[in-house]
Amino acid sequence: MIKNYQILKEQINYSIENSGLDIGAAYFIMKDIMNNLEHLYYAQVNKECLAEAEHKEDGEDNETNN
Repeated sequence: MIKNYQILKEQINYSIENSGLDIGAAYFIMKDIMNNLEHLYYAQVNKECLAEAEHKEDGEDNETNN
């Protein structure tokens, strides 16, 4: 996992440095990417919370049926 993190970080840095874009353009591109990542992150957190709540609900249903 740490290795993948480092590789991704280096690839992003390399791409920015070799893109030919000025730092302002690179900044706004990264800001847009981070906004998209934030939405994906919260969608995943909500999905996991819903799954956990359903799992707890199923467990409670099984206990009351026994």
